[in-house]
Amino acid sequence: MLLALALAPPALGAQEPRHVKPDRKAITALLDEFIPAVVEQKDLKRGWQLVDGVAKTVPYAEWIKGNTSVQTYPAKGAHFPGWLATYSYPGDVGFDILLQPTKEAVGPWSFRAEAQKIHGRWKITTWYPVATYASAGRTQTVLGPNDLGPANGSASATTPNGRLAPWVLALPFALLAAIALGGVGYAVVRWARQRSRVRELRDSLAGRP
Repeated sequence: MLLALALAPPALGAQEPRHVKPDRKAITALLDEFIPAVVEQKDLKRGWQLVDGVAKTVPYAEWIKGNTSVQTYPAKGAHFPGWLATYSYPGDVGFDILLQPTKEAVGPWSFRAEAQKIHGRWKITTWYPVATYASAGRTQTVLGPNDLGPANGSASATTPNGRLAPWVLALPFALLAAIALGGVGYAVVRWARQRSRVRELRDSLAGRP
């Protein structure tokens, strides 16, 4: 009984924070400022006040020059209520949002973001693309997060269209074959050792030197 009581406080403290209904009005108002100011880089001085955390990891001098830690995009529109919450805790909301472009050569992009209430004000703390779509008139393909990073040259495991190279697909089968061969080899060695021990025991019982 005493042990159970001693363990109870840590167990309670490890519980997940309670889910709450996201403050859609506040987050939408934040996005209405953040996207034009930071994502489109129309007012980076104002944008500096709208971000924190991972989204604010560069010095102010670099930020003002346009070298921000936020992925830019030519977003269409001035009002952005169409975001979808992925989680919502008190003062912490994660969400996805699909932006449409102002340029015909660019397709829609899907972004993943997080907003946190810091010192009483909502700020964007995380912002990065998770998928890009082909522009109108082009073959529709979707690129995910792994396709948005820098190219690795000939060492890349993917082809230009985002599909896995054939040698990558063959890796699981090669691994299974290696495991199977290793198991067979081990069984053969063990069988040979057992045969040798049986022969020695038989010779010993027969009085052979």
